Amino acid sequence: MKRAGRERSARGGGSRRRFLKLIAAGSAGLLAGTASAAPAPARRANTARAKAGNAKLAPEPSRSKAVEAEIESQKKSLARTLKTIRDYPLPPGSEMAFAFRPIKAARGAKQGAPRSGRAG
Repeated sequence: MKRAGRERSARGGGSRRRFLKLIAAGSAGLLAGTASAAPAPARRANTARAKAGNAKLAPEPSRSKAVEAEIESQKKSLARTLKTIRDYPLPPGSEMAFAFRPIKAARGAKQGAPRSGRAG
């Protein structure tokens, strides 16, 4: 007897990990495609003059001024936040706030379901 909600699609379905890999790869491809879709700069007729002129030209910004301003604003905000965190005084020998200890998932157990034998 099949459980409701556990049926796989006609294509065979897949794991959550595979789905997330697919989403990540698609997002990376989309971002890479956006960068490569930028129009190529126009070529100059006289290559000798073009080479001499390249040294004097400043590179064109790839982002708008508003985006650059927002990035700078976020960098400054991050720097202020990190300074506040780093300047917070901690007494010597104080206890750690937490310790990460990975727990191996039980095979066949549903995610989020409480496991037996674990104090909670």
